[in-house]
Amino acid sequence: MTCFCSTQTGTLMASLKLVPPTIALPPISMNLMAALSASLGLGASLGLSAALSANVAANANLSAMAALSAALQSSMGLGLAAALNVSAMASGKAQLAAAINGFNANSGAMLPSLSLLASLQLTLAPLALLAGLVLGLKATLGINLRAPGAIAALSAKLSANASANANLSAKVSLSATAALMAALGLKANATGALSANAMASGTAALTLGLPAIGNFNLLAALSAVLSLVAAIQLGLGVNMLAANASVALSAALSLLPLSALASLAASLNVSATANLAASAALNASAGLNLAGVVAANLSAVAAISMLLNAMVSGKLGLPAGSCGKPCPLALLQGVPPMPSLSVKTSS
Repeated sequence: MTCFCSTQTGTLMASLKLVPPTIALPPISMNLMAALSASLGLGASLGLSAALSANVAANANLSAMAALSAALQSSMGLGLAAALNVSAMASGKAQLAAAINGFNANSGAMLPSLSLLASLQLTLAPLALLAGLVLGLKATLGINLRAPGAIAALSAKLSANASANANLSAKVSLSATAALMAALGLKANATGALSANAMASGTAALTLGLPAIGNFNLLAALSAVLSLVAAIQLGLGVNMLAANASVALSAALSLLPLSALASLAASLNVSATANLAASAALNASAGLNLAGVVAANLSAVAAISMLLNAMVSGKLGLPAGSCGKPCPLALLQGVPPMPSLSVKTSS
């Protein structure tokens, strides 16, 4: 069974203190992402926020279930459907309880780093957005921003897509509900709805009776920073926790046409057509009976998913006792679970 390792946690906190100050970027990230998404007709596929309004309560729980399924897969090697199997339920609950107790036991040691985590969220966010833009353009348009002629190719794509936005509604065929159900391996039909309702009930049972996460603010800050670090490494190829992060970041940014991107963003004349089209898109799954999904109490799921993802991305999990030092699980063998530690922080 995996323990939220105190040794690994200490190593991570030390590494975060060494993250170099980020290089100032042109003010392109947020505005450029929104402008490019709308101009290229990507708003519906990237956000799906308009379609969410048709079935808000069901989609909120479906989204939580999809996130938990992905987190269980990355941390335990099994998706949500497998975790809800009768034979796996007890083991899954035990591992989740161990992860929560381990986090609670280490919260006191991490608490002095809360202000550092808050600062890192602000400084790393623009880089993560830029990394997302690099990845998004390559995945959707095949444009490598590091390659010569990237800006010219991007400008041409924007011009070609300008007239196509008026017909965007005809291209939107997958609603938010259907997309979320697909992430759970389900089809947006009556059979899929029955499975989703059963899965929601099972998820509520999986999380029922687990210890409370004592300091959610700390967990949220830790998870956010680790997500930003992961995004930057994926999109820009820079590990912000490495000793050479500053040099590597300078080299990576020198290959990107940042000034040209900023100028391009400023020149975009983005209409509201894409957003209007997305709002008018037919929600093909609006008639599904997802009453069981809506009724399920999944209030704890988001925090549990966040914890599991943080353990994976921060390499914070080790088999109990494997580091040679006492850890929450090693100390708790044969003993009832520790009570949850509750720590209040100023917001």
